[in-house]
Amino acid sequence: MKVEWNPGKFTKEIETAAMDRLAEVGERVAERAKQIAPVGVDIPKGPGKWSGRRAGALRDSIRMVRLKDDPKLNIRVYAGNTEVFYARFVEYGVHTSKGKFWKKPYLRPAFNQVKGLAKNILSEG
Repeated sequence: MKVEWNPGKFTKEIETAAMDRLAEVGERVAERAKQIAPVGVDIPKGPGKWSGRRAGALRDSIRMVRLKDDPKLNIRVYAGNTEVFYARFVEYGVHTSKGKFWKKPYLRPAFNQVKGLAKNILSEG
């Protein structure tokens, strides 16, 4: 009796299912980060290149990205864009002009809050 084994076929199916589950976890992290991200007030654009902010711009910039044809098969949650250049300063902190350190993390706490759910999604689907 001859048995043919094609592990490549099964490996791809398992990999696809795992990435789908991981993408769901990424969406949950992004969703939670949007809920806890600070929302400021509108600041009118002034004469400087970096002046002005739209309330909720940081929250609106948070997204989950699944890179196509990525050999590392990464799922990433991003915050910020060209308009919201300050996303990293809010997350990691900045020294103010008055000598105080200010930060309001939102991505790391979102990940920590979703960890238990992530374990369930990854193990059970």
